[in-house]
Amino acid sequence: MKTLITGATGLMGALFLEKLAKNHPSAEISCLIRPTSNCSSLNTLNLKLNYLTGDSAKSETWRHILSEETFDTIFHLVQLRHVPTILDSLQTLGQIPRLVIIGTTGVYSKYNQYSVEYKTAETRLKSYPGPYCLLRPTMIYGSYRDKNIHKLIRFCHKYGFFPVFGPGNNLLQPVHADDLAKTLLYLWENPHIAGEYDLSGGTVVSFRELLALVSQLISKPVRQISLPLKFGISMARILEAILKTRSPVKVEQILRLQEDKAYPHKAAQKDLAFYPRSLEEGLRQEVELMRKKTVI
Repeated sequence: MKTLITGATGLMGALFLEKLAKNHPSAEISCLIRPTSNCSSLNTLNLKLNYLTGDSAKSETWRHILSEETFDTIFHLVQLRHVPTILDSLQTLGQIPRLVIIGTTGVYSKYNQYSVEYKTAETRLKSYPGPYCLLRPTMIYGSYRDKNIHKLIRFCHKYGFFPVFGPGNNLLQPVHADDLAKTLLYLWENPHIAGEYDLSGGTVVSFRELLALVSQLISKPVRQISLPLKFGISMARILEAILKTRSPVKVEQILRLQEDKAYPHKAAQKDLAFYPRSLEEGLRQEVELMRKKTVI
């Protein structure tokens, strides 16, 4: 089975390849990487990796790669919005490999400005004539490379408080990165599986309960400072205007924190043997990792 992976040096790609190396040593995998990608950690894995250079957002990259080689499966582990570009290139070259795509439960958001590109990509994927498997994870955590809970833990440990915009009773169901990587391995090992699956964690908590659990695991009090939602949005807009991409908080984050983001994963459990760990277990592992790396 000839496999191409995008996002090999990213969080999910790296974890997926580590599991492949452990369970299927010397497997041959092609990786689409950027010219500036650091592949040093991948080169230590017991895999036969073939690096292809380009940008998964650009059609010229796909047309060049696909005109040179044909793949049985493409694991696209980066931006969902790149999917239409991939599909157009496959159609142009008359190829229909199996696709495994990581999307997001953000597609269910009521804030159209944040979910419209996800919905557009999913609509295109539904018309794909070949087999595909679409994974929609909730908030991913469990690594120093995650963009949400890792930062939350560091902030709570350093400052001993965390702002709560609005009531803070919205529901969350974060999923551990390693549980997602196990699912990717399962899909690689079972190429007949196709369909769409929501992948959520083993525990549903409110945002305030999440902060309380973090406080317990870092063994430090974390004061929950309640702030009006409108105030938080205004402050986030000011920070984004001044700091741009370096802003510690974004309007999108505050708005989406008001939504419930808990989703059942029974279909994934049945078809993908998906049994995610509890949030307490996953957070304990992340805190231990952060202490080991002296992050906290």
